[in-house]
Amino acid sequence: MKARILVPTFLLLFIGTSFTSHAQRWKRYRHEIGVGVGAANYMGDLGGSTVDENSRWRDFQAEVSRPSIMLTYKYRATERIAFRGNLAFGRVFGDDELAGNDGRRERNLHFRSNIIEFSAQAEYYFLTENIRSIYRIRGMRGSSGSNIAGYIFGGIGVFNYNPQAQDDGGDWVGLRELNTEGQGLQDAPDPYSAFAVTFPLGIGFKLAVNRQFSVGLEYGLRFTTTDYLDDVSGSYYNPEILEAEYGAKTVEMSDRRLEGKRASTNRNQSGIRGNPGRTDAYMFGMLTFTYKLRSTGQSRTRF
Repeated sequence: MKARILVPTFLLLFIGTSFTSHAQRWKRYRHEIGVGVGAANYMGDLGGSTVDENSRWRDFQAEVSRPSIMLTYKYRATERIAFRGNLAFGRVFGDDELAGNDGRRERNLHFRSNIIEFSAQAEYYFLTENIRSIYRIRGMRGSSGSNIAGYIFGGIGVFNYNPQAQDDGGDWVGLRELNTEGQGLQDAPDPYSAFAVTFPLGIGFKLAVNRQFSVGLEYGLRFTTTDYLDDVSGSYYNPEILEAEYGAKTVEMSDRRLEGKRASTNRNQSGIRGNPGRTDAYMFGMLTFTYKLRSTGQSRTRF
């Protein structure tokens, strides 16, 4: 009788101890490094797949995606909360020729820009990232924990950008220095900086291959404080003043409207070039590879 009671009790205590140890096992792997490879995309004034000028969220176009890469360092503060630093590089692209809106196609502008982003982010795991342990007991075999983790993240960062477009000769030229909307002139906006603030927000999932190595998928939208990621925001500026102040190249790159759609050459800020009421956004979609660094001084007890 005693044996019948002691054996199940022992098994329950053993498994309970295993799960308790498992619950604390994440502390052995507080530090993590990773790399992500994938695609960057953008939503702003140029291109877009919808007819409605005011529809940001339906403007996504997969065909304008460009490569991106990301390096990360992460520190796990609790089992569900982690903090990380990101260094990301990507290229964004937009082209009115691909737009689903007739007005944008007639405007005929395009751009590309490299983005270098540094950000600090916090992660919350709604599916905990458990470090699996294997137990084998006579007549029983199993594992504790799950090898799938899910998280949401948000943060703040800064990024560098430099919009370019092809001129009539096919060469890519920088647009910020040209002041295509008359930046710095009377009744025109101020020149914009090559740096802006970004607010990452997204979701990710990871699959643990073993205790230290994981692969995953992550999507992050970046809200920004600039409307000039694509060099387009407000109105066309008087081309005669532009040429006198900034040169013929500025005039060439500021107004590429299709033939018959341009206003008179002596217009004064004639026509809307962009939407100044909405800032630009970009995004990264990544395939991630992460490696957990084992902390020193932690118990090596295994089950």
